[in-house]
Amino acid sequence: MNKKTNTKPTLDYGKFSGEKEKIDIAFSHIINNEYEYGPVFEKTEKIYTVTNIETSSTTPLVSRIYFTFQIDKYDETGDEHVEIDSDNKILTRRITSFPKQKKPLPLIIITAFSLLIAIIVIPWVLLNSDTADPLYKAGKVLWIKSEEPVFQKVVNYEGPDSISGKLVSWEITGVDDQNYLGLVKLKIMNETANTITLDINEECAELLASNKKTYYPANSLTRAYDVSKINKKNQMDFVPLWGTVELTAGTLVTGYLVFDLPNDVTFSRLRWIASDTVTINY
Repeated sequence: MNKKTNTKPTLDYGKFSGEKEKIDIAFSHIINNEYEYGPVFEKTEKIYTVTNIETSSTTPLVSRIYFTFQIDKYDETGDEHVEIDSDNKILTRRITSFPKQKKPLPLIIITAFSLLIAIIVIPWVLLNSDTADPLYKAGKVLWIKSEEPVFQKVVNYEGPDSISGKLVSWEITGVDDQNYLGLVKLKIMNETANTITLDINEECAELLASNKKTYYPANSLTRAYDVSKINKKNQMDFVPLWGTVELTAGTLVTGYLVFDLPNDVTFSRLRWIASDTVTINY
């Protein structure tokens, strides 16, 4: 870090030398409060220039004096201003920008080109490569990773009670003996939006089954019932994917969608339609 020298700070009055008294008072305030530059710039030697003076049209008269300050090895100047009243009392001082170093043009070009290649190539590889995961698909905003569907007559799992918050044993069963439960675990990530809200309900997805019919998710919360008093075995690692979820950029939600399907019917294609459109073929 450059150490502050004992030389007097340089000030160029420009075309505003007629306001020297006010400028000197404002400049003295800046020099006596260099701590406001922070640890990076406080101890550096600076060259100041007065760039403009604005005076209010109403009383009491207030003058705003604009300064730029240049620091060695920085390409761009910093900016600040001081407000002073007609009695030459300092009202406010504000630093609006700090000096910056410009990146070399070749580095900027290389960086931009690399980002462009990444934006184009990575999704293309994921979605088109023979070695890419066919159950990992992207929409405009969401990326969805699906696991292989599983089919069961009964789902037993442990989860919190919505009222007490205590862990409870739950069970979901098929609607009758002619149907079973089709389960698919999804990881849904907000890849590009600042914030996105997902309404995960009976209309969030469409399942085209092997019998060419379309099915919709079942409400896995209302379908579950408490079986804590019964000694249930074979509990699976099951988390219902249901309700309203808000995802910030880069965050995800994971859980199972549940479908009521006729026995021996399987998944052909899942089309996610809540807040984006993503299609996964099985």
